[in-house]
Amino acid sequence: MEDPAKKYFSSKVSDKERAAFEAGIALGMVVHQFSGIPIKFREEVEYLRKVIEYAVKSQPFKVDAKIYVDIDINGDSSNPYKYITLRSRHLDARVTVEYGRAVVKARLRYIPELDYTLAYIEDISEK
Repeated sequence: MEDPAKKYFSSKVSDKERAAFEAGIALGMVVHQFSGIPIKFREEVEYLRKVIEYAVKSQPFKVDAKIYVDIDINGDSSNPYKYITLRSRHLDARVTVEYGRAVVKARLRYIPELDYTLAYIEDISEK
């Protein structure tokens, strides 16, 4: 796929570096665009998961996305003030980016030993 924005990037940037950059953009979007969304009903979790996947795959060079939302919904709809706010620790996101000949598989998930939601590269290769 031709990249009309390539001319704005340094010629020193390799396809692997650009693919890693694009993966970081996707995972950053997941955590910063969707954290804070109120969730009240269990069925909302599946809708939200699909919306996030489509949002990631809509971005340039993102060929796959898998999103899992691990959140406990109480289901008490009688209290109008009772809902859970989505946090980064509830998300487990995987994205695959193809740029030129490079393929990057990156992930965002909560790591208990770090007490942190970490974005990292799981694999990087060339086709």
